[in-house]
Amino acid sequence: MIDEIDDEALEAARMELRGEVNAPMEFTFACTVEELPKNCERGKIVMIDDQEIAIFNIDGVIYATSNICPHEIAPVLATGAIDCAARTITCPLHNWIFDIPSGKLITDQLSGSSGSIPVYDVKLADGEVWVREKPI
Repeated sequence: MIDEIDDEALEAARMELRGEVNAPMEFTFACTVEELPKNCERGKIVMIDDQEIAIFNIDGVIYATSNICPHEIAPVLATGAIDCAARTITCPLHNWIFDIPSGKLITDQLSGSSGSIPVYDVKLADGEVWVREKPI
């Protein structure tokens, strides 16, 4: 006779049977904090899982976004102009402005542009920057 049932394991098994199991999203080492450009200077480009990622240091908070501007699929966002106070990055080619924490395009809507860039979870451990392999 079973004395105790592991409710958590039982629910996990039920979810698997229903096809609701999501594979855990892993973090990948990106760089050390020391390797990042100084506060609001520019981003650092890293490759993670075939994705070009821009990592930004804004007032000591580390963010990761796609480095690809969706306007013309150009890998240039890490070299764009950063506005520290607004936490935005401006594409150096076409002046599209993106909110770094959310990835949302905030360029003047009169321009007819819309969209966003992928953003990634970041964690810091022992002076290292780790980025989740899949965007949020």
